[in-house]
Amino acid sequence: MAGREQRAPGGPERVALKKEIGLVSACAIIIGNIIGSGIFISPKGVLEHAGSVGLALIIWVLGGGVAALGSLCYAELGVTIPKSGGDYSYVTEIFGGLAGFLLLWSAVLIMYPTSLAVIALTFSNYVLQPVFPTCVPPYNASRILSMACLLLLTWVNSSRVRWATRIQDIFTAGKLLALTLIIIVGLIQIFKGNYKELTPSNAFRFWMTPSVGHLALAFLQGSFAFSGWNFLNYVTEELVDPCRLCFSGAREGHLPSLLAMIHVKNCTPIPALLLCCLTTLIIILVGDTYTLINYVSFINYLCYGVTIIGLIVLRWKKPQIFRPIKVNLLIPITYLAFWAFLLIFSLYSEPVVCGVGLSIILTGVPVFFLGVYWRNKPKCVNRLIESLTCWGQKLFFVVYPQCGSAEEEASSAHSWRLVSETALRK
Repeated sequence: MAGREQRAPGGPERVALKKEIGLVSACAIIIGNIIGSGIFISPKGVLEHAGSVGLALIIWVLGGGVAALGSLCYAELGVTIPKSGGDYSYVTEIFGGLAGFLLLWSAVLIMYPTSLAVIALTFSNYVLQPVFPTCVPPYNASRILSMACLLLLTWVNSSRVRWATRIQDIFTAGKLLALTLIIIVGLIQIFKGNYKELTPSNAFRFWMTPSVGHLALAFLQGSFAFSGWNFLNYVTEELVDPCRLCFSGAREGHLPSLLAMIHVKNCTPIPALLLCCLTTLIIILVGDTYTLINYVSFINYLCYGVTIIGLIVLRWKKPQIFRPIKVNLLIPITYLAFWAFLLIFSLYSEPVVCGVGLSIILTGVPVFFLGVYWRNKPKCVNRLIESLTCWGQKLFFVVYPQCGSAEEEASSAHSWRLVSETALRK
């Protein structure tokens, strides 16, 4: 959890983040991120595309197995390249700045906002369903409630870290309770003998013949429920903080430094939270839940695959590097075989949804060359950037977080801290 770090008695207070992740906390991070709204909404999409109960169950088992293979690969990458930022840090280290920036671009504009939009829409649909028991909740009502929920949680996360963690704990407990009730009710029905649909003769009775494209979409829907297994890699270096990816991107010079800054009193990443809120609001207005799941799952799998390709490339480029964990090469190869199948047939089945995602990623290419690669910008451009950063700092009362040691402070973006100090003096 992010928080304020204190100097020695009598010294000035530092605006910094603590290192507080242990084994139990790490497990809680993974569980809390995997058990999300996906498990309450993805089963419908999996069943619709699978065409039978039996095939849907097989897809769930295979999806879990593929997620396990991916997590093993990420475990090796996490201890070999011990940097916060997850996929972004690994791809940047292995393939260079452009590839890392495109992954960061897709995460900021697609993956995280779309995932939040799906969660908000799922919440609103479940809340409104009792009010409209005989029909689907109205479109406008669902969107308004989703946006209100998003704005409330953005305010909470911007105000107090402790409030945000308390709310997260409550909702995590609620999700676990709901899943427990579902499992118990299901077991009771099985013990009562109500399992006819699970017998082989009925489980594989297809109400439609699924194509290969349907199977790919079923896997995409299921993979959304498993997403989150790689989240611990985003906090490898330090701690649980909503601004980790923005911090990593800003540290590499791939994002404006304002997005990595935190409030001087509350230690909350207000600029990053507001950007995420804005993009999520836009996505809520333009897509339905299941289309958004296909959309974000396709981009997620694309990024996962590129990252795991990086594992193989790193084995070839740096065979002697120390690897506390080293998986058998058959594991990433098996994952990539499934990855290629999934992406190709998903693109074939949903060309518009997947094409839009790819197009948004490619728009990052000119942004990279203009904003990152072009170092010798005119002085007027640099002055404008500095002025906008100072204005943003004064508006949100934020500064660049201080690191834990002198060595780390030297390696951080020194110019950004100078801008922070200048803004506060003004």
